Amino acid sequence: MRVSKSLVFALLIGLVSMALLAGGQEETAESSTDSGKKWDGESITVHFMDASYGDFAEEIAERFEEEYGGNVEVVTAPFSALHERYGLALRTNDSTYDVFSVASQWDGEFARWMTDLEPFIEDSPDFDSDDILDKAWVQSGKFGGKTMGIPHAYTPRLISYRTDLVDGVPETWDEFFEVAESVHDPENGFYAFATPGNKIQLAAIFNVSLWSMDGRWADEDWNITIDSPEAREALDIAKRVLELSDPGALSWGLPEADAAFLDGNAAFNFAWPTLGVTVDGDNPENSEIVGDWALDLYPEEDTATTVLSAWDIGIPRGSENKEMAWDFIQMYTSREAQMEAFEEYTILAPRKSFWNDPALQNSPLAPHADATAIFWWRIPAGEQAQTIIRDAVHNYASGQWDRERAVSYLESGITDALEQNPPPEGVSNTGR
Repeated sequence: MRVSKSLVFALLIGLVSMALLAGGQEETAESSTDSGKKWDGESITVHFMDASYGDFAEEIAERFEEEYGGNVEVVTAPFSALHERYGLALRTNDSTYDVFSVASQWDGEFARWMTDLEPFIEDSPDFDSDDILDKAWVQSGKFGGKTMGIPHAYTPRLISYRTDLVDGVPETWDEFFEVAESVHDPENGFYAFATPGNKIQLAAIFNVSLWSMDGRWADEDWNITIDSPEAREALDIAKRVLELSDPGALSWGLPEADAAFLDGNAAFNFAWPTLGVTVDGDNPENSEIVGDWALDLYPEEDTATTVLSAWDIGIPRGSENKEMAWDFIQMYTSREAQMEAFEEYTILAPRKSFWNDPALQNSPLAPHADATAIFWWRIPAGEQAQTIIRDAVHNYASGQWDRERAVSYLESGITDALEQNPPPEGVSNTGR
């Protein structure tokens, strides 16, 4: 069959028109996603501990996308999973993650694989690093002359207590246990303490009591000093705490201890207050003790020293979008954002202006300002030493070991940790 030239011409015109129309639609689709914002078409993945830090990261991610464009994926995990996940990603130069929120006890171990942020700070005149507490910089974010992260949380460990039952926390451990025993009533399901008794949290109670008595893991020159009367007393304190707690406390984490306290089943709570009690304590939907709780320092004993929780936020070396990651970090750690984090999640900011702000001074969290807090080792051997402490405290407090076996295990294990991962040259022991 012969096709007329006019028909062919008409068909060609139709095809060209369709192509032009499709191209126009594609261009319109592209222009609709290109808002002209700085990071349109780009994406980063940020990783935080779950609960309050991760929840706030989700808010900042939405705000970041609105202001800068691009996509921010927030990944979270419980504290117990972070060290292994971060370590694997950093050692393999994995490009999956662009931002890590790092617990500062890991700084010395991870610093070699994190991006030095000093050039970013120098090129960001609006970044007010001078407002960050000097003691926060000392204990988080900077290590070995390198700025590996920006401090974003600075929390001394305190105790929550029932104001309708006790007057607060006495200054010595002996007096503290006298008060605890006076309210302990296990036959009626009421206990002196709501205790997160898992290995990580029970070890923290050991450290708090050890340091309050001026005990140490090692001296300034890294000579092991854990075989001491103070360490033995601290082991006994951890065991006694469990004896005055719910029988199931040995397997509890922070959520279980918070729930027991908020349900009105204990007079004191050893969980980190800012991760539970200060958020829900006065929320009638989640608390039976509205208006009947407060915070106090641990028994001061000799030094009034407690454990510090400090976090810094940095960029893994393997990140392929460091500039966008830095913009996210600036937004997350800005004074304005950190004040919001305090108001919404009671996260304590490592900023001078925050600690001088009436918002903190007039809040139930004000006792934090009176605390003297330090961290344990921020060197590569720190996590291994902490694992040794967790095992020894758990096995002694649960009745599986006697005290001398626990002390012997502490001394040999911490010694091995330092021998296997010696402290970097020139780094003294400023922790415990």
